[in-house]
Amino acid sequence: MECHFVGRVFSGLGEGGFYVSIYSKLFRELLGISPYPGTLNLKLEEPEEFSRCLQLFKPLRVPPPEIPGARLGGVLVYGVELVRAPDLQAFLVRPEITVYRNDVAELLSPEHLRSALGLEDGSPLAFRLRSL
Repeated sequence: MECHFVGRVFSGLGEGGFYVSIYSKLFRELLGISPYPGTLNLKLEEPEEFSRCLQLFKPLRVPPPEIPGARLGGVLVYGVELVRAPDLQAFLVRPEITVYRNDVAELLSPEHLRSALGLEDGSPLAFRLRSL
């Protein structure tokens, strides 16, 4: 099965920056990156195939930070290669607690991906899943 996907960029709820900042220290420790405070949201064209492909890869689980009174879940992280920018470091993040369904991919990177790739809402972006 080819684990190559295309998604269209869309603006999320505006909460990605908040959550990335909460998990930032853990991302630095486990992934070796200082993430941009936000995620790039992609609406996937083939969500069923995407869900099947995810099962072929072993994710890294980032545990929830311990913040008194906060209900946070872990984050599953997968390796990603961006087709048009293979040298640009990016990861697929799948929060265990989320409002999104399986038709959304959230990408994390040390770069602001919209700017680095010249993307806007509706822009297509192709990526491949890869092992970490």
